[in-house]
This record gives sequence, structure tokens and C-alpha cells, in this order.
Amino acid sequence: MNVLAIDTATEVLGIALSTGGERRVTTVRIGLKHSETLLPWIKLLIEDSRIQLDDLQLIVCSLGPGSFTGLRIGLAAAKGLAAGSPCPLIGIPGLDALAFRYRSFRGVVIPLSDARRNMVYAALYRQGERISDYLHIPLTRLALDLQEFDNLLLTGSEAEVLARIIAEEQSREGVTLDRGLPFTDPESLLEIGKELFDRKGNIQYNLEPLYLRKSEAEIKLYGEALNHE
Repeated sequence: MNVLAIDTATEVLGIALSTGGERRVTTVRIGLKHSETLLPWIKLLIEDSRIQLDDLQLIVCSLGPGSFTGLRIGLAAAKGLAAGSPCPLIGIPGLDALAFRYRSFRGVVIPLSDARRNMVYAALYRQGERISDYLHIPLTRLALDLQEFDNLLLTGSEAEVLARIIAEEQSREGVTLDRGLPFTDPESLLEIGKELFDRKGNIQYNLEPLYLRKSEAEIKLYGEALNHE
């Protein structure tokens, strides 16, 4: 099955393309240049795979949380590609993708990404199932909330910071730190989308970005209080 996965939620662009038995994955730090680099990278992967855009059978796009601009660009591109193929489009929260490869871990997995202003995006997972809301939360508060869990695996861009806070403020063991996937995991995004499609077929999937806070423009215009409504 020819599946394309796109993640533009952070400053690191993530793209994965599966074509039959082959898989190509690229992650590249591009800052705020998603609009300039996303489509050229997709075109390059498709050409390297010797397929055409019309050959795509499924497109999977990260819904965030993350950069407001990046998410809008990624989702707009995914919708355009899906309409041009045409093929189904599935939206998957990026935190689900970061946690996916640890679904066999016997404990609680916490993927984290930077939300600025000493805040993070996070969620809690146990053996592949999400057991919390998607969170927009201060790191220090999250560290306190995690005291009730015995066996933790931290992953994502802010995992090392949270591990340091836990080590400094709590006398405990059972915290595993993974430094391998700091920003994006497009390959897991692809796998989740494919599994969902295989189970449920061609249905209408959620295509709305996962916004957990106000945009920087709204915060500047209306004040920090908006961010804590």
C-alpha cells in the first residue's frame, strides 16, 4: 500500500513514504520554512520511490499540537494532495505518534513537546492506549502529577528537561529517558494511519488541528490570561 505521512507540527519536518515493501523516512530541521520546503521534499521522496502522486492510496497528517502555522501548512498540503490523487486523508495527533513505538512498555509513556513559556504539550499512554487528556501544562506541574505512577518512559523534545526536574525534586526510581525521537516520528504516524484505515476503511476522519492553547498573536493581543481560560 502506498502511504504518505506528513508532520509539520514542529521546527523539524517529518515525512514518511511507504510503497509496498520499501519505506523512506526523512526528518529535517527547517525552522519556520514549512511552506517553502514541504512540497519539494514530498516530491523528492515520491520520485525516489518511482511512483506518481496518483499512486498514493492513503495520506496521513499530524494534527499537532504544535506550531499553529506549521499545522495549517501541513494540513492544507495534505488536503490538496489527497484531492489531487484522489485518496483518503487521515489526521492523527502527533503525541500519539511519539508514543506509538513504546506501546509494549510496561508502564506509562509520556511524550512531550515544547509549548513555549515553560509549558509543554503532553499526554499519558499505557500499552498503546491514551489514559489522559491531551495536556498543555507547566513542566513542574506535570512532574508533580506523575508522582502517582511507578514506571515512566519519557520521550520527545522536553523529555530530558522533565527527567531533570523529577531527579532534582523527587527521590524516586523507575524513570526511563529516551533521547532518540526529540521532535517527530513520521514512521509511527504512517503506521497508526494505516492501521486505522485497515480497521475502519474509507470513512470521514478528523481533519481539524489539535490546538491546546491560544496562538501567539492572540496572547499578545488579549493578554496572557487568555492562555489559561
